[in-house]
Amino acid sequence: MSEEAFGEGVRAADDGQPFQPVDGSPEGKGESVPPAEHPPVNQLINVFHSGVEASGANFGFGVEVSRAGSQAASGPMPRERVAALTRHFVEPEPFEGAVTALRRRAVVTLCGPDGSGRLTGAVNLLVRVLGEQAPIVKLSPTKSLRELAGHRFDEGTGYLLPGWFGAFDQEAEHHWEQIQAELFGHGSFLVVTSSEENRRTASTTRIGWSPPGDRGAVVRAHGGGVLADADVEKVVEALPDDMPMASLVEVTGLLAGGRTPEEAISSVLRQAARDQAREWFEKGPTRDEVLDITVLAFLPGLSERRFGQCRELLKAALAETVPEGPAPAAEAGDPPPRPVEEAFPQVRGRQLENPLVRIRQVIVDGRPRRVIELREPEAQRFLFAEMAGRFDEYFWDAVRMWLEGVLIRPELSLHIAAGLARLAASNFDEVEGSYLDPWSRAAGRAEPARSHARQRRLTTVHVLWFMCFDEDLAPVALRVAAGWAAWGGTPGQKYNAIIAFSGVLGRLYPIEAVRNLWRLARNRGAVLGPLAIEGFGGLFLSQDDTDGRVRVIRFLENKIRTLRGDGARIETYGIALRAMLTVYETGDPQGRPLAARLLCERPELAGVMGHTWAALLVNRPVRHAALVALHANLDALPRHTERPELVAQRLGDVLGTALKKDHQDDLVRDFSALAELPADRRDGTHQVTAALFSAIERAQRRRGEEA
Repeated sequence: MSEEAFGEGVRAADDGQPFQPVDGSPEGKGESVPPAEHPPVNQLINVFHSGVEASGANFGFGVEVSRAGSQAASGPMPRERVAALTRHFVEPEPFEGAVTALRRRAVVTLCGPDGSGRLTGAVNLLVRVLGEQAPIVKLSPTKSLRELAGHRFDEGTGYLLPGWFGAFDQEAEHHWEQIQAELFGHGSFLVVTSSEENRRTASTTRIGWSPPGDRGAVVRAHGGGVLADADVEKVVEALPDDMPMASLVEVTGLLAGGRTPEEAISSVLRQAARDQAREWFEKGPTRDEVLDITVLAFLPGLSERRFGQCRELLKAALAETVPEGPAPAAEAGDPPPRPVEEAFPQVRGRQLENPLVRIRQVIVDGRPRRVIELREPEAQRFLFAEMAGRFDEYFWDAVRMWLEGVLIRPELSLHIAAGLARLAASNFDEVEGSYLDPWSRAAGRAEPARSHARQRRLTTVHVLWFMCFDEDLAPVALRVAAGWAAWGGTPGQKYNAIIAFSGVLGRLYPIEAVRNLWRLARNRGAVLGPLAIEGFGGLFLSQDDTDGRVRVIRFLENKIRTLRGDGARIETYGIALRAMLTVYETGDPQGRPLAARLLCERPELAGVMGHTWAALLVNRPVRHAALVALHANLDALPRHTERPELVAQRLGDVLGTALKKDHQDDLVRDFSALAELPADRRDGTHQVTAALFSAIERAQRRRGEEA
């Protein structure tokens, strides 16, 4: 595969990268849609780290992105996160009953509407019964009930299963009994949360969850005792009945920061943008005005000319599904029509009269550009909500036809994906039925390398990635990707799942990612298995902290330890080795192996990494590639630590213990030959290599003396 990077995920040469031109596409003849006026979109993949902004192109997500996009949604909860959720907790009416039930049964399910504070309540339940210092672990919502019954629970640990949607079977009651017994045996507890009562949790004690009835108490608690009673009362009176608890806490933070009650509520609810969108639709916009707003909702930041071209494509699509009626006949007393020269259409002037639209002057690549965009970017989601509630399937059919045509030019792929992710918040059925499901079914590499169908399929991956920045949509994105990866998914959907889990979705759900990538890596086809193996490298790269990267390495190290020496599973052992090698080959933006930096930051990993290097270096199918990767990792050590020789010595101690004498001799001979190649000579690498081999030799002598 080539060295072209597909975002944070899998690197591939011919997988229809979403940022390559689609040449010779039959769908594109005569209807070429120009790209947006901004730097090439493939240079903007870092939006998944810092919001979704680009010069002249606002993709619809602000500079501030949700916590959902940056913190793992499964695994151990950070201590500071637990403290933040418990510090100002106000107990709602169901809390004490839930505490009693949890102590008695070890498992409870909190059922309540979204926004009722179920997760916060679950964390506080576990802290109440276990104490503040007890570890709390979020389990994967994709775990089946059978897998949950086989889970090895730790001593004195609290477990969360938020939004669980794993499979269950006819033995559900028996499985729940197993779980309960296992928890009791370890002094641990499990809290499941759900927005509805269903058969999955029928055998557990279910608690109807609701937020605190006294919202003023919540405001006072989170306000730190500095809020005036009058302000608290104003806030409580002005709050809508369905205000989510998280939004209420956000309002309190703004209030404590000096905002007035009106300003705080309006800011959190984006009330101005919401009202503006609703009022605009209530005035009955014309067909042309709806066309303008629809294009801007999906493709903000185009030049005026290119906006007009995209608009004409949408106009043509809408004419097919919602034809225009005949012009009304003139009534008696109407003024005569104006002369043609006075009625020349001033389309751009009309667009500027729209209160939702603005023209902005920007500098792109050193050149001044005029771009057309929404006056208030936050209005985008409310416009989608209004359109979803007002327009029927004929309108949405036209939008689908239009987007498929626009997608012929893949420079707009990220814009379209961001728009569909926003639309999913108000109309997920439309996004799933018209885009995610049909677009994801293309058949992987059996297609032409840069086909339009492949472009659509990979755009659906970006939709899921953008959904990850919304705390409510992130679990939905996981559910979609897990469905793609399941046995019933098409080859194209499995291909999609690999890319999705090796990027942003894998950063958010690392446990689910390693499980799904491992299952797909065992596919015996010529495409999916190797791609999933390479996906482990993308997943390793996508983790934004050392804990996430350690999790990937430990998962594969465990597979290597378990499978090594098992002749009946030699093929699976080879898969684990190749996945581990891919991780060690994965580099940072400068091309330096990330594993080298991780070893410097976490020296206790020398044992784990040394064991896996030993397994790689004695396996003939991967040995040469492993030698090259080891050389690159040693070469990178001086860039990450002032004492690279010490790190190399630690690694050498493990290798010397794990490798037999003849394997050590082979390693020294072949590695030395590799290091002497002109392309591989580096200043300082010789000293690091010498430290490694000296440690190996000392470890070997110790083994001989002990024998």
